[in-house]
Amino acid sequence: MHIHDIIMIMPVKNKTKKFFFSFLALWLLIASFSCDQGARVENLGIFGLSRKRSVLGQDGCTPVPLGKIMMWTFGDTILGTWKGELSVSSTFEDSAVMNGMISNSLAFTEIPDDDTIKNLQFRFYKNNGRVAQFIKYSPGEDPRIWRLWPADGIRLGSTVYVYYYMVLIEKSTNRKSGELPPMRIMGTGIAEWKIPPSWKTGDPVDFRRTVKIFSGDEPIFGDCVEKQGDYLYIIGRGSPHNGRAPAFIARVRISEIKNRRAYNFLDMKNRWSSEIGSARPFFNDVAGELSLSYNEYLKKYVIIYCSLKGAIKYAAFNNFAFLKSEEAKDLYAPPPLPRIESRPHLFYYSGKEIRRTQKGIYAIYINPAIYQPILLKVPYTAVTESAKF
Repeated sequence: MHIHDIIMIMPVKNKTKKFFFSFLALWLLIASFSCDQGARVENLGIFGLSRKRSVLGQDGCTPVPLGKIMMWTFGDTILGTWKGELSVSSTFEDSAVMNGMISNSLAFTEIPDDDTIKNLQFRFYKNNGRVAQFIKYSPGEDPRIWRLWPADGIRLGSTVYVYYYMVLIEKSTNRKSGELPPMRIMGTGIAEWKIPPSWKTGDPVDFRRTVKIFSGDEPIFGDCVEKQGDYLYIIGRGSPHNGRAPAFIARVRISEIKNRRAYNFLDMKNRWSSEIGSARPFFNDVAGELSLSYNEYLKKYVIIYCSLKGAIKYAAFNNFAFLKSEEAKDLYAPPPLPRIESRPHLFYYSGKEIRRTQKGIYAIYINPAIYQPILLKVPYTAVTESAKF
């Protein structure tokens, strides 16, 4: 029975009507408040505070399930000492003294759930007691100008594959104070680790760089890897150009993950084409890494990303044919960033899902003022509006 039906069968006495409409107004207020509460995205603060025992700040933050444990890849990782309290209202300059930065790092936790995700205990891969790169430089690669940024990966059998981006830091004589140095992505590679049968958390990890899958003039793929049936679906993105930063989707048969010729790309006609030049761009406002997952609770694909303007956005759809007309919708607006004189060009980036449960989706984005991932709890009611196909 609907409210309209209740009104139609109500007695017509004035006192009764007055009481009813007062009750109805109160009921609607409570109902709207309850709906708003249920649909509201909750900011849970800095993700993985236990990381601060080993590192000062990190980029990336991508989960790779390994059975009963979770492996986390990180990009640029700042090492040093703390001089103040780390909080979302502070800045990196207020809290830390940096003495080094490596271009990637690795950690392990339990598999997160609703009860543990806010208090995970991270155990980092280390060398001689110090957090170290798990994707290592080759002879002749100068760490001052080369960065090896890991993205997502997947365990297939006893082997773990991780996509990573090869980034060249270019010299610039025209760079203004506080501006980042110009960087150029030189390609996407795959690193692999064959897990020993008796391996356990704390044992050595041995990732080896293998093939180069994509070149520097192609979109980068690997931000998120989703296994469905016989295929891996990999989301990626192109370099920002003229205010546009598109996303792309590729797929490859599981057995062909290291075979560049086996990759196909979603094109303008929603077909899977072997020609990367025909790959269809979508969204066009993607800042940093993004995620693609098939949500078994919604029975839909979900994409989450941070826009160039700093909003966290999402799209939910039944299959890739619907992605053509699907526009991403706002999910969450982070608070304004503080003004930092030495770093005036700050912006949020890399919004993505890191875990889903029966209760909702957990996502992160990077706060550049403190160089930390911020955790969001997204109830399913917040993403069902666009899941209408």
